[in-house]
Amino acid sequence: MARTRSPYKKRIQAAVEILGEALKNPGITRDKLIGLMKRIYGRHRLSPLRGKAFPPDIYDKELATLYVIGRYGLGIDMDYPEQFKSLFYREIAYEEAVEAILGRRYEEARRILEEQSPGRVIDSNTLARMLRVPFTKLVLGFISEDEFREILRRTREAFPEEERTVRSYARFYIAYRIAEKIYRGEIRNKLSKEIAKQALAAQIGFDKTVPGDDYIGIIAREVFNVPEHVLEKILYTPQKTEKQASGEDRGQEKKGGVDEKGNKNKSLKKPMDRV
Repeated sequence: MARTRSPYKKRIQAAVEILGEALKNPGITRDKLIGLMKRIYGRHRLSPLRGKAFPPDIYDKELATLYVIGRYGLGIDMDYPEQFKSLFYREIAYEEAVEAILGRRYEEARRILEEQSPGRVIDSNTLARMLRVPFTKLVLGFISEDEFREILRRTREAFPEEERTVRSYARFYIAYRIAEKIYRGEIRNKLSKEIAKQALAAQIGFDKTVPGDDYIGIIAREVFNVPEHVLEKILYTPQKTEKQASGEDRGQEKKGGVDEKGNKNKSLKKPMDRV
């Protein structure tokens, strides 16, 4: 039976609590707001909306959640316009860039994003942060799937040099939606999961951008807290070799993050994604 309870109820409650505390302090800065969010998210055992990695700026990116709920859910931008703008100036700019892209005003979108980019150079991180705002609006129910897919397609058109970044975000979007469907009980086996992956990729026009089950599994565990016994029935997991199973390879040495000489093993770190 599919779940009817929203997976975002606790996240919305936490966001309302954070914003309520922030509004009591007119002098609060963006950095202090991030610290407040970390504390309250920790109390609620919430993880930021994320993909594979947990980059250092993930909580700064997660401010998009507070922005969306504050603006579209609570109307704080109208009641406290100056404070709202001082805290969410980046998210406001990203949304203006999205609106320019949808209006095919691509040069205007570039100018807006350049102002939010280090060295005024639009990189993959800037574009991913821009896409995070409409993505958050999507999962919280403020825009439709069709609107978000159109944003992805237009962004690829507006920034052809960053097609790889847009494809990466499309992959994240598909993985996230599959993980959410698993949480809701709408996907219960491997076959329905594979069909759903291919269907979502085709619907957004990125048919060769299909996430692996490891990616889906990370989001299902970290964001939706789906139990392992449920994921085992739905996701394919890599088979261990005989050496790995017996612990005879170097995997045993890497497990603790050190090599056989007791040195820290830096090779354990994986490149961060941009979501």
